[in-house]
Amino acid sequence: MRDYLRTSGSTLSVSEALRLAIKHWIAAQRAAAEPVCGYQWKQLFLPSGSLIRMRHGEQSYVAEVMGDELLYQGMPVSPRQFTLMVAGHGRNAWRDVWVRLNGERNWTQAIRLRRALEQRPVAQSPVEAMAAAARTMSDALQTTLALVEHVHHQASLRPEQRIPKRRRQEDMMLDE
Repeated sequence: MRDYLRTSGSTLSVSEALRLAIKHWIAAQRAAAEPVCGYQWKQLFLPSGSLIRMRHGEQSYVAEVMGDELLYQGMPVSPRQFTLMVAGHGRNAWRDVWVRLNGERNWTQAIRLRRALEQRPVAQSPVEAMAAAARTMSDALQTTLALVEHVHHQASLRPEQRIPKRRRQEDMMLDE
């Protein structure tokens, strides 16, 4: 530890570095153990602190995810209820709502986030991944065995032999 601190140019003592390392490790463990709060909108998860926005006329209307609820004007709403409150009937929340996820700077149309999620491959557990790999390997092996069997069968066939036509003796030419 002393060598690392010296070569990195740190002014910390070994005990200070260890104290900071343990403090950061404990903070990381606590953060990992805390449940993530947010609003689940079908397959799209909006973490707490995220905003949704909709424009109607010349105004923008914003709702915020606080804890596990989406709040608009202090009332818990769904994205559909938000669009109804802002613009009335005939609106599609996926198309008309824009989202700014907590910690992001840019707004993204909700339908684009949804499509990105639909196109992303589904995460598999290690057991599922190994089972899928085993199935693929088994299929490949069966295909290979079928090809080998076909080639073996083709090799065992005798090539077709043409049998000379039966001719009368007098029709044959004599080699002299």
